[in-house]
Amino acid sequence: MNESISTWKEKQKNYLAVSIASLLIGTYFFMNVINGSYIIKQSDLQVYENLIISTTPKFKERKGKHRRKWIEFKCINNRSTFEIASYDYNCVKDDEVINEIKEGDTISVAILKSEIGDFDTESSCEIHSLVKNNKEYLNLDCRNEVDNNGGKRGFLLLFTISTLTAIVYSLSKKPKIFDEVNPEFLITVIIIILFFILASIL
Repeated sequence: MNESISTWKEKQKNYLAVSIASLLIGTYFFMNVINGSYIIKQSDLQVYENLIISTTPKFKERKGKHRRKWIEFKCINNRSTFEIASYDYNCVKDDEVINEIKEGDTISVAILKSEIGDFDTESSCEIHSLVKNNKEYLNLDCRNEVDNNGGKRGFLLLFTISTLTAIVYSLSKKPKIFDEVNPEFLITVIIIILFFILASIL
């Protein structure tokens, strides 16, 4: 019996550590949402006009552990590889970009002012606006909503994990139900259900 109590006390320390870590990380996501850190404003962008397409946009995909999808293209007299990636890619109609923008077309792009150093260098340059003939192919409002909702889901899930693990930590004795069902399994099931609920509304 004493050994069982001792083992439970040791496990409780792990739940406390998870609770604190989840609370701290969740607070980080929460503050980013409150401060608008996931929102890109027009004033955050630097526009570059009269760029001429040299390599037509192509769909790219990397599978495996670091899976991602994006569209990339290059322009004449510019060393950058321009990318539509991340949250911008989630909101773009990729068939329009690939089928309507051709080699020799004149376009304008916008990148974050904080990333101007990536412009015209031998590196990738993520864009947040792509305009041809006054048609905007990227939806900044959609991109902001998707990114911000991701932050909301993040802190809600982490705060839930923090609360559930804190409840388990606070139990002075191991409940009999935990002899039948691992509390980690119960927490995981609740988090998965919450994830799908949040994904459907955010």
